[in-house]
Amino acid sequence: MIRKVLFLGAAVLLVGASAAYAFPPIDMTTAGATYTSATDGTIWTQLVNQPTGTGVYQPFLRERANGVESGLNTDNTAQQVYDDVAGIWTHSLTLGQLATVTVGSTTYYSFSVDINEPDGGGQNLLSLDELRIYTAPNGYTSPTSEADVLANGGILRYNLDGTIDQDVYMDYDLAAGSGHDDVQVLIPTSFFAGASASDQFFFFSKFGDTAGMIADADFTSGDGFEEWHALLGTTPPPPSLPEPSTVMILGTGLLGLAATRMRKK
Repeated sequence: MIRKVLFLGAAVLLVGASAAYAFPPIDMTTAGATYTSATDGTIWTQLVNQPTGTGVYQPFLRERANGVESGLNTDNTAQQVYDDVAGIWTHSLTLGQLATVTVGSTTYYSFSVDINEPDGGGQNLLSLDELRIYTAPNGYTSPTSEADVLANGGILRYNLDGTIDQDVYMDYDLAAGSGHDDVQVLIPTSFFAGASASDQFFFFSKFGDTAGMIADADFTSGDGFEEWHALLGTTPPPPSLPEPSTVMILGTGLLGLAATRMRKK
């Protein structure tokens, strides 16, 4: 049950929220939600009807841990320092392998995430708290950390928190099951200006690090793995890409979350 503190606390959080937390969130807890970030131009979409099927989903990064989890798409299987799962599910890419999509007059790279959380029981929510993308010289495929990427000629191209602290809230119950895209993000290709198609592409993400931000809401990781999938040049674009307008969601993130939880009640 959503308590009244969700609404009463919103004003307090606006004034006194710690820098460790983003407010309001990029709220993907409503089916079909879309949001265009006014700070970095990324477009976020909740994909309630994008099944891919077990065995068909081809991630480039799989990560798993309870509580807080993070991962980096590296070919290094011996010295990984994050929670990425080695094997065919986690591997390096080159920038030239990525396909682009155009919305309006802007060109984007497209990424989607399949989250796997407990089904209901108040643990179905998950937050994406950090997302950073790097390019590095061709042939360097096995970093052990973000610092390792930078020490070997890497360049930070995109940072979810580069301008302001942003968090993305997601709900597993909207599209329960593995092998199913839950949320898509379109990142403008302009962030990669000057990079070569032969450059290595490294993607770091962290989930579950907003515990305690909202009463009665558990955004930590508590079940299976999370997988990132990229739109590649050999893959057809997803059907009916939306062209959402910029949504100013001052406070509406919590309202959407409340509505979703109350419908369940």
